[in-house]
Amino acid sequence: MYDILISAMAYDRGKSGISVYMNQVIKHMSAKHRLHIIILAEDYEIFPVKNANTEFIVFPESLRKPLFNMLWHLFVLPFRLKFSKYDFIWLPAANRRAFFRHCGTTVSTVHDLSQYHVKNKYDAFRTFYIKKILPYCVRKSDGIVAVSESTRQDLIKYWNCDPERIFVSWNGYDRSVYCSDISCDGESIKQMLGVDKDYIMYISRIEHPGKNHLKLMQAYEKLPDDIKSRYCLVMPGKFWAGSEPVRDYAAASKDSGSFIFPGFIPNDQLPALYKTSSMYIFPSYFEGFGISLAEAMACGIPCACSNCSSLPEIGGDAVLTFDPDNIDAMADAMQRILTDDALKNDLIEKGFERLPLFDWRKHAEDVVEVYEKIKQ
Repeated sequence: MYDILISAMAYDRGKSGISVYMNQVIKHMSAKHRLHIIILAEDYEIFPVKNANTEFIVFPESLRKPLFNMLWHLFVLPFRLKFSKYDFIWLPAANRRAFFRHCGTTVSTVHDLSQYHVKNKYDAFRTFYIKKILPYCVRKSDGIVAVSESTRQDLIKYWNCDPERIFVSWNGYDRSVYCSDISCDGESIKQMLGVDKDYIMYISRIEHPGKNHLKLMQAYEKLPDDIKSRYCLVMPGKFWAGSEPVRDYAAASKDSGSFIFPGFIPNDQLPALYKTSSMYIFPSYFEGFGISLAEAMACGIPCACSNCSSLPEIGGDAVLTFDPDNIDAMADAMQRILTDDALKNDLIEKGFERLPLFDWRKHAEDVVEVYEKIKQ
């Protein structure tokens, strides 16, 4: 049993993919190890993993503002802790929060380097922070966990990290809630969403242009009328800064009534949304992993996704892929899945076959094994 110091300062009030990652990995880690978790006060109140092996080091909400939090985490927090108390430090979101000064054995997880692939993703300061400061910090880590081979290659190319210290471990999905035999009332789900027909779904924060909602809506507009009369496009997710072009386009479209933005959906409601949907589409320009792809496969729905970053790596032969800039190709993927039962069933079956590859318990064990390898 190890004593592990963990920074959860990028927990995002539980409303991001990184918070899902922390929930799942910390849950499995805490079954075997003593965890000491750095967290903000409001995040502590909602953090779902609290047991005999979890101790929380809680800091005030005044530290939440992103700019202040970045600098405080970099330059102040490393001097506030006695690192000798812990076997190792785990930074579960090192592409967002890292230590400038490493005072103990450190394992850093990096999810993606999307800033090198999505133009104007961040403002000037955050771009400088991510491209100039974080690379220096992460390179000092004793071991680096990349959540995909795509991310590993980016770490070597853009951050000049030592390939020998990078270990790939895929994310998982929550087997306790995402499965094909979910019991749900489809009509009740549609009523909750405010729709009266079947739907295509894409779950993501509404972030423009990186998540590519605009081209997805344009692809939907190209679908034949008989398909659009039967299916709408449901896009759950919180609106982020810069999402105005997505809102404006949806409002002005001739198909505006078919674009449904239900906002952030709590995790316990997502399985029923997946299960009720007719297909899952993932048109993002860049993903370090793309957990929702595994979740959709587990719920037994056919999937299509972009042919870039980690998505084809994760989807394998269980997805149709398309160029995220090619609206016609995106529309064709949707049309093929919605009209070809043999294709749809083949994708579903192949999705089930890939599910053993996505295991949170194994990922948690891999993080600890990275520490054990670097201490040998």
